[in-house]
Amino acid sequence: MAKQTGILPFTGKLGNLIGYRRNGSYFVRSMPEEVRQTTATRQSSRNFGIASRTGKLIRQAITPQLSIGRDGTLVNRLNKALIQGRLQQLEGFRFNRHTGVDKFFSRLPVLSSGGALMIPAQTWPPSTAGDKLEISVIAVRINPVTRQITGSHTATLLADLDQPFNGTALEATTPGKGTLLVTLQARIFNGTIPTLNRRFMAADIIAVVLPAIKQKSRKGNRLAGVKQVSPYHLHTGNNVQVTTNSTPDQVHLYSGSSPTFRPVPGHSGADAPPPIAILF
Repeated sequence: MAKQTGILPFTGKLGNLIGYRRNGSYFVRSMPEEVRQTTATRQSSRNFGIASRTGKLIRQAITPQLSIGRDGTLVNRLNKALIQGRLQQLEGFRFNRHTGVDKFFSRLPVLSSGGALMIPAQTWPPSTAGDKLEISVIAVRINPVTRQITGSHTATLLADLDQPFNGTALEATTPGKGTLLVTLQARIFNGTIPTLNRRFMAADIIAVVLPAIKQKSRKGNRLAGVKQVSPYHLHTGNNVQVTTNSTPDQVHLYSGSSPTFRPVPGHSGADAPPPIAILF
């Protein structure tokens, strides 16, 4: 560290020097040749980089199709959500942090196994901002590895808030490879004019569907001394049932519920092996 004595002191980086001010005086020091980082620091930096790139891809895929305006906190909130968990944990993420889509429905839409958004028959909650509700479903597919948007589809309907709704279905999938993200958008209209009040518009990610992982045949590739396990029905508690005879390192399920195991018919409890582990 050396004190600056020139007539034009500086702060910041200049070549391999760094100038800074302390207690009213200006000093200069040379840049270190190597910045030492701990293993945890390097891992944190990698995680942040992955989250930032994935978040950017998600924004590029979804936000151009939204009609709710910009949220200045979106970038940081999305990156934080990705750093803290896997893609599946984006379910429920709000593009408008002030309002969620649950405000606009007395019975929430559900995504069917066939890829349709089922909007139940219902009476709409009253609104002071308008007389119509626009509902849009945006389905996109992304590949975070190649950083590509591989598919996109949007469906929209306009419902009269003063009339009972008989229910309908909107297509909520799109062809292509990659992870499917389904976003539900809702906003109030007054006649033909959409509201500009952020309290009466919302867009939430309601589903994240990972691509199916192809299982390689293990025939002829068995290890000596490794016992084959019998197939099991895996009940996740979310009406999802999977039959598996894979080893623990091949099964990855992401669910908020605790899984239970039930033997497949034809395999008695006495013959059945102990439950396989599920890695989270």
